[in-house]
Amino acid sequence: MMKNSVKDEWIELVSSSDKLYNHIQKKLQSHKQRSFIYKNDPGTPAAVLIPLFFKNDQAHILFTKRTTNVGTHKGQISFPGGKKDKSDPDLQFTALRETYEEVGIIKSDVNILGETDLFLTNTKFLVTPFVGTFHYPYEYIPNADEIEKIIEVPLIALLDEKIFRIQKLTRDGFHWNIHYYYYKKDIIWGVTGFLLSNFLSIIFGMERDKLSEIQIAE
Repeated sequence: MMKNSVKDEWIELVSSSDKLYNHIQKKLQSHKQRSFIYKNDPGTPAAVLIPLFFKNDQAHILFTKRTTNVGTHKGQISFPGGKKDKSDPDLQFTALRETYEEVGIIKSDVNILGETDLFLTNTKFLVTPFVGTFHYPYEYIPNADEIEKIIEVPLIALLDEKIFRIQKLTRDGFHWNIHYYYYKKDIIWGVTGFLLSNFLSIIFGMERDKLSEIQIAE
């Protein structure tokens, strides 16, 4: 891939909470939601929160590193979230409930700006990502059984092509493009890597999610 420098307008945008949050809300409101579904499977409804906050006058995204005690995606870096419970009235409630259970951010402290695109994982979860903001600093309360650590990544770093890679993988008769983000000693990849690429593509006009089509292997 050709490596592009981070655009000047992006640098300005991620340095102003009012400008960035208004920009994100407008982009999500005008976005026609797509479905990245690689096979005919209803999937288990699930939701995640893409949590944004400002620290030292710079936009950041909160990620969690999962413990090895969880049922799926052990030890991976994820957005807060999980499957929809029967008692959840909707998927936005699911995303906020799971965020509170995993990292202790209270529902009323999150301002939802909108949602991105649906994605069916190879573990058969149909994930709806919601984008939300909260005020920093915040007293996180990580769930020790589920969360090994909380990771705060500057948004400007994720826009830099230098930390982004794609690796092709064939599994269960399908060709996958796996997205990787290398930030310091952490690697954001898999489902979270794609959801991040999708978010950045919608909000900043990038085309990273167009490099994500899944094809049936011959």
